[in-house]
Amino acid sequence: MNTDIAAQWGAQLTALGPLAFFMAVASITPGPNNVMLATAGAVAGLRASVPHILGILVGVTVQIALIGIGLGSLFSTHPWLAESLRMASVGYLLWLAWSLVTASPPEEDATTAKAPGVYARLDNAGKPQRGRPLSFLGAALFQWVNPKAWMMALTVCAAFLPAGEDRLTALVSVAAVSMLVNLPCVTVWAGAGVALRRWLNAPARWRAFNLTMAVALVATAAGVL
Repeated sequence: MNTDIAAQWGAQLTALGPLAFFMAVASITPGPNNVMLATAGAVAGLRASVPHILGILVGVTVQIALIGIGLGSLFSTHPWLAESLRMASVGYLLWLAWSLVTASPPEEDATTAKAPGVYARLDNAGKPQRGRPLSFLGAALFQWVNPKAWMMALTVCAAFLPAGEDRLTALVSVAAVSMLVNLPCVTVWAGAGVALRRWLNAPARWRAFNLTMAVALVATAAGVL
């Protein structure tokens, strides 16, 4: 009996290996989440970005779970839903890109400086405070207009979930592996932003960084179209 259990665990681990590799590649390559986390890390630091990171993990995991139990079939039976989501994603990504391009360096105009999910503000003494990345809930909800998150969730469910009676059990394993692999991958981007904080003190460098991030978002939106 112990041999059978060991064989089952071995087979499951073998099946989850390709999933872990796919999630690692998909999570660490550039995308809207990573662009926003790099900006958040540069403006607010790693600790302040933790709710943003956790929101991404939970948001993507919930997407995988809902698609796995049948949400994905709605897009097949109602194509207008997929088209509406696609257009909403493009519009939001372009808005984020515009917010980055028009953002002022925090030290230059602390009352109006903005970046996607990051808001500069003044304290009671009129001194600039560090920005605030997306909240946990905001980051989780963002996944519903994030085309890359949809691509990841749909691919995971189509390629790594069985169609038999064990689908629900497999879904739990797949969602857990996806979350565990996603965590270090997205954290790397927030850490990269933190590493750039001192270099971005110069307004010209800040604008160049924001422009680069904006171009990445526009490229993602163009890929969706």
